[in-house]
Amino acid sequence: MIKFNTLALAIASLAAPTIYAAEYNSPLEEVNVTVSPLDKPADAVAAPVSILSGDALRKSAAATLGQTLQDQPGVANASFGSGVGLPVIRGQSANRVKILSDNLDVSDASNTSADHAASIEPLLAERIEILRGPAALRYGSGAVGGVVNITDGRIPTAVPEKVEGAVELRHNSADNQDASVFRFTGGAGQLAWYVDGVYRENDNTEIPGLAIVEHGEHEEHHDHEEHAGEEGEHEEAFNTDGFVGNTNARAHSYSGGVSWVTDSGFIGFSVNRLENNYGIPLGTHEHHHDDEDHAGEDHDDHDHDEHEEHAEAGEIDAVRIDLVQTRYDLKGEHRFDGDYWDKLSLRIGYNDYEHVELDAGNPGTRFTNEAWESRVEITHDAGNGWRGAYGLQLTDKDFAAVGGHAFIQPSRTRSAGFFTMKEREWGNWHLDLGARLERVDIDPETASDRDYNLIGASATLQYFLAEHQHISFGATHSERAPVAEELFADGAHLAESRYLLGNNQLDKENGVNLELGYHHHNEAANGWHAARIEASVFYNQIGDYIYAQNTGGEEEELPVYAYANRDATFYGAEASVTFPLQGGHYVTLFGDMVRASFDDAIAGESSDVPRMPPLRMGLALGAEYDQWGWEWRTVQAADQDRAGAYEEPTDGYTRMDLSAEYNLNIGGSDAVLFASARNLLDEEIRNSTSLLRDYAPAPGRSIEAGVRFIF
Repeated sequence: MIKFNTLALAIASLAAPTIYAAEYNSPLEEVNVTVSPLDKPADAVAAPVSILSGDALRKSAAATLGQTLQDQPGVANASFGSGVGLPVIRGQSANRVKILSDNLDVSDASNTSADHAASIEPLLAERIEILRGPAALRYGSGAVGGVVNITDGRIPTAVPEKVEGAVELRHNSADNQDASVFRFTGGAGQLAWYVDGVYRENDNTEIPGLAIVEHGEHEEHHDHEEHAGEEGEHEEAFNTDGFVGNTNARAHSYSGGVSWVTDSGFIGFSVNRLENNYGIPLGTHEHHHDDEDHAGEDHDDHDHDEHEEHAEAGEIDAVRIDLVQTRYDLKGEHRFDGDYWDKLSLRIGYNDYEHVELDAGNPGTRFTNEAWESRVEITHDAGNGWRGAYGLQLTDKDFAAVGGHAFIQPSRTRSAGFFTMKEREWGNWHLDLGARLERVDIDPETASDRDYNLIGASATLQYFLAEHQHISFGATHSERAPVAEELFADGAHLAESRYLLGNNQLDKENGVNLELGYHHHNEAANGWHAARIEASVFYNQIGDYIYAQNTGGEEEELPVYAYANRDATFYGAEASVTFPLQGGHYVTLFGDMVRASFDDAIAGESSDVPRMPPLRMGLALGAEYDQWGWEWRTVQAADQDRAGAYEEPTDGYTRMDLSAEYNLNIGGSDAVLFASARNLLDEEIRNSTSLLRDYAPAPGRSIEAGVRFIF
């Protein structure tokens, strides 16, 4: 594998790296981002924002959110087999990255454990916004690393003139996945309605070679050779060749919404139902049972015959997740006619989430999360150059894990946050200011309550070198309260194959993030002046950083991970440059990097923060013609040899993809034929950000093709 020099990549990435906002061939129109309450265009937002929409989103959309976003700058995929993929933004994930459904928390259990999928269907997304860096001022302490906001149009904001919709069918050879999607919207008078749905089903994920990689260093992490030999036998028993066992899945989701629309605003309501059943790759849990234990018991209908080739009946417990969620949302907006107040927005969401861990088809631990969240925002224009917003956010989450392998006790978390954001322009300068006060109360079932008072503040200064070109410098102070699992976990989590120990004496995190950015985008220009350039460097100092430390010890034959506070520093860079060429062709250079280490040194241990993304660089060539387009894309990832204490390094890889689409008209309706060939080199790709990297690599060479009808 090619090895990169860190400094060289950092410098090169500033001069050249990935597709940044929206689509490089998008029409000349302003795209406002919802992650800003002031309806600012994406090109004017000081924070680094990527927008994935339209054809670009359809090309990238996959079964998981992490896989959908893994090619965006500064974003990696924390995969856990084919059923789970969570975004990692600049090395931050889980409780530091907020996943939103139309600006409200998804309120599932994805931040509790790496094997829990986000309750979002990317195939239904209308647009995905990625805000890199702290966004805690608007969204709370869970957004200190970044925000992923998925909008789906379930609550219409306007009445369509006629019924509009789309139907899509696609097939992926990587796991024999079939997916179908539909969405329709219409209305009459002041009433607008919306419906959508998705169904997808897949078999085991095909890979090049063996699923489980064996390391020769196991003996260093255990006290005696006998256990190391047992671990090798365990890996061999669960290993599969050419596919990852127990990674088949089936999911479906349906939504309906209705709105009453007036000249000054709207009020709407939606309901969504999601069911998702997916497997945890074999080998991640170590308990076996005798034939008698499961005699006469039925196994899950999804288990494949291939598993029986690798172990006799009764030897393997195939762990699956059976997820069910019903979500209700209310959304309203009122626009004022006065000179000062601009708009009042209201969002209320209730989520009833549950998933059961099925152990060889038998119900095991049950996770539930009953959550309310409400958000009120009002914006104003003072008329003297100052614009601003005030907001109030309230959340109430009742979380529980019940069963023989529950590693965390039930708890209730309530928070209240007030924030304000201000901006002003004068000449070529633009100033953004913000502040937030938040109170978080955590009430566990048996332990003592924990309360945290959090303060956040930010300031960003932009200087516009020209109308379509600016530089920016921002500083943010953010604080994050520990969550229930970090405080109170105590038990074996078999799906992750580790023993978790919480710490109810954890302090809150406090971080200072500095960011320098450059933006150039002028599609109305000609030649090289139409190049789109995005570049940013960041430095993030986090005091009392909370992480699950691999202690090197064992409990119940599982490695012990204990939550602890430890100061850490994150820094990195990401950039992209797209050059338009003649005949509708273009070339894009892209890359990103992040480096993270603990500020203090522990004798005999690595000071690197574990599970960081590797250095990445790449090249994309493509073209957009009248009816069709294509793109060839290559990404080179370096070895990740800064794995952290008691963690194994990850090899680099080269991933090459090719995609194309053809637009045509059928019976007066638009249709798009699309196809993508991914991982053309059939590389063995193991994500360094994943706990499961040694058990479940990314899919091998595959082809996805489909058709989309637009009415």
